[in-house]
Parts: sequence; structure tokens; C-alpha cells
Amino acid sequence: MTQRRNKTSFKKGNIPWNKDIKGIHLSENSEWKKGNIPHNYKGGHQIESKWGRITYDIKTKKKTRDARLIYEKEYEKIPRGYIIWHKDKDKWNDNIDNLEAISRKELAYRNRWKSII
Repeated sequence: MTQRRNKTSFKKGNIPWNKDIKGIHLSENSEWKKGNIPHNYKGGHQIESKWGRITYDIKTKKKTRDARLIYEKEYEKIPRGYIIWHKDKDKWNDNIDNLEAISRKELAYRNRWKSII
């Protein structure tokens, strides 16, 4: 029977430098705290390839897709359970004529037929 080797970083008897140190604060000035935003970020557009253009509001600390903002500005608040659909399927085309609010049920239906065709 062969003996298994221990594949850990520490040899038996060695003690890591941070043992029994919980919540250590090496530099309180440079620590990231909940709700912080980068000091050099002033809001505005961010680009995320998966979702298209996104706007970040510093006051509310929320990200919102530009298509939603444009639709709500032109029509009304989007009802709960509805999403914005780009009619030409181009997520970068946020022209008001290209945007449509649809239910998630309708979205599932449209995506189902897209995969069949």
C-alpha cells in the first residue's frame, strides 16, 4: 500500500501568519466599504457587452439599461414583470420606434420560436 503525500502549502508544524487574526485591518484608509464607489467614477454610461448600454446613477447607486430609461421617458413606467424588447433584435439600437414593452410570458414565446426557426 502506498502512502499519500500531503499536497498543502504548509508543512506540518508551520503556523500561517494570520492564524487567530479575525477582521484584521491593515490599512483602514484603503479598505473597501459597503456602498463605496470608485473615487474617480462620475457616473454616466458604461458599456456591458451582454446587455448593451447601461447608465449608473450616483445618487441612487443603481444601474439601469438605457433602453428602459428611453422607454419610460417616452411612455410611462414599465409594469412589473415586463421587459423591453428590441424589435430589430439589435440591443444597441435604442431608438424609441425600436422598443416595445412585453411580458415575460411573451418573451418566452418569442424566444421559443426563435430557437425552432
